[in-house]
Amino acid sequence: MSKEGLIKTGVRGLDEILLGGIPRTNVVVLQGVTGSGKTLMGLEFIYNGITQYGEPGIIVVFETSPNKLVRDAAGFGWNLDELQDQKKLQIVFTTPQVFDQELRSADSLLLETANEMGAKRIFVDGIGMLNRDVDASKAERGGYRELLQQLIESLNRESLTAILSLELGSAPNSMATVEITDFLADTVIELGRERKGRRMQRSLEVLKSRGQDYESGEHTLHIRGGQGLQIYRRVQAPSRTGSKQPTSSTMRSVIGVEAVDTLIGGGIFDGSTTMVVGISGVGKTVLGTQILREGALKQRTKGLLISLDEHPAQVIRNAQTLGLNLEEQVADGTIQILFESPQELDVDAHYARIIKVIEEHDIKRMVIDGMTSYSTAIGELAVYRDFVHAIVAYSKQRLMTSFFNYENPEFLGVSSYMPDFPLSSIVDNLILMSLVEINNSLHRCISVVKSRGSKHSFDTREFVIGQGGISLVPLERNMVPPVPLQGYSSLLSRAPTRFSGAKRINGAAAVQDKE
Repeated sequence: MSKEGLIKTGVRGLDEILLGGIPRTNVVVLQGVTGSGKTLMGLEFIYNGITQYGEPGIIVVFETSPNKLVRDAAGFGWNLDELQDQKKLQIVFTTPQVFDQELRSADSLLLETANEMGAKRIFVDGIGMLNRDVDASKAERGGYRELLQQLIESLNRESLTAILSLELGSAPNSMATVEITDFLADTVIELGRERKGRRMQRSLEVLKSRGQDYESGEHTLHIRGGQGLQIYRRVQAPSRTGSKQPTSSTMRSVIGVEAVDTLIGGGIFDGSTTMVVGISGVGKTVLGTQILREGALKQRTKGLLISLDEHPAQVIRNAQTLGLNLEEQVADGTIQILFESPQELDVDAHYARIIKVIEEHDIKRMVIDGMTSYSTAIGELAVYRDFVHAIVAYSKQRLMTSFFNYENPEFLGVSSYMPDFPLSSIVDNLILMSLVEINNSLHRCISVVKSRGSKHSFDTREFVIGQGGISLVPLERNMVPPVPLQGYSSLLSRAPTRFSGAKRINGAAAVQDKE
C-alpha cells in the first residue's frame, strides 16, 4: 500500500513498526493484559490525530469516568478538556447496553455526532465488555459477533479509523477474542507486560494487519511520564533500506596508534570491525581511548565511546593521568561518551540511543568498551548475539570503523578467545592483548591474530602503557630480564619457553636449541 493510504498514529516508534502508519478506515484491535498500556495508546492515537494531523476524534469509555480520563491524560501533557471545548474531541461515557442500542439504531446519536464533528478517528476502550453484557438468548444466536459486525459496518460507513481495546486475562482464548481478532479486525496489535527478574518489561507485537507489511516480532514499549509511549524496534529486525553494502577497498586508513598500525600492516579499511580481546587491566580501555583521540586529532573523525562500566567523568579522569586529554574533545563534540547503567539495560532502547548519537553527530569511529558487560546485562545469549550482529551490520552499512573490547576471563594463557559467544568470526580484525609471566614479573604483549585483506605481522610484541598511551618496546632494547619477549616461545601459554639462541627468519623466531 502506498504511503498516501496510511494514517499516522503519532505514537513514537509505532509508525516505523507499521512502515508508515495504519491503512485508513482499518479497525485495529489493541489487545493485552491489565497495565500493558492499551488505554494510553488509544488516547495518544486520538490526541495526536487532532493536534498533529487535524483529524477530530471520539473516545468511548465504559468504566473510566471522563474526569479521570482527562486527569490521567494531563499527566502526559494532553489537554483533552481544551480539545472538547474546541469541538475537536468528544468523550462519550456510556454503558455497553446503551452502546449496543446506539449501534443498532438507524438514527444513532453517536454516529451523528461523529458526522457533525468531521471525526476521522475513534477509540473504544474495553470492547470485551460488550460480550459480557450480551444476554444469553442473543449469545446463542451469535449476538456478540453480530454486535461487532454492526460496529464495524457503522465505523466503515462513517470512514472512521478505529482502535478497539480488548482486555486479555481471564479467558484470552475465548471465542469472543477469536471472533474479533481472527475474523473481524483488520489489524491486531498485542501489548505485553511481563516480569523479568525484579523488573517489569512491556512489549508490542503486530500480529496481523491487512493491506500492509510491517515489522514482525516483539518490540520494546516504554511509557514515559510527560511524554507518552515510545516503541523501540527490536535490534535483530532486518534493515529495509534496500541499499547495497558499501565496501572500502581503495584505501586503508591508519589507526593512529603506532603500536597497532605497525602490527596490523599499516592500517585498516574504513568500515571494518575490530575485536580487541584481553584480560582486565591489560590496556583495552587505554587503547580504545587512544584510538578515538588520535582519530579526532589527526584525521578529524568524530568518535563515540560506549561503556556500561565506567561513567564519563571516570573515563576522562583516567585518560588524563596518561596525558590523553579527552575533556577537550568531549567539550567540542568531536568525541561523544555514551554511558548507561547495566542494571536495567533494555537492549532495544539502548541500541536506539546508540543509533541516534551516531546519526546526530556523524560518528566515524566507535569503541564499545566491555562487550562482556553486555553479555551479563542482557542475560539471554540469543538477544546478546542479535545485538552484536545488528551493531556490526549497522557499522558496515555506514562505513564506520568500529572497535569492540572483550574481556577474556583467563588470567595467564589463552585457551579460547570468547568462550560465551564466538564473535571472532563476524569481525574483520582480531587483536589479542595478554599478560605473560617471565621470572617474577608480568609483561604486557599484543598480537594481531586476524586482519582481513591485510598482510599483518604474526609476531607477539611487548608493549608498555605510559604518557601518551600504548607504545611497543623496541626489539633491541636491553631490559631486565635481559632477553626480550622475542627470545621466548609459547608466549600465550602459562609457561613461555626461553631460547638459548635464536635467529630471525622472515620476521619470526626460529628455535636453534632450548635450555
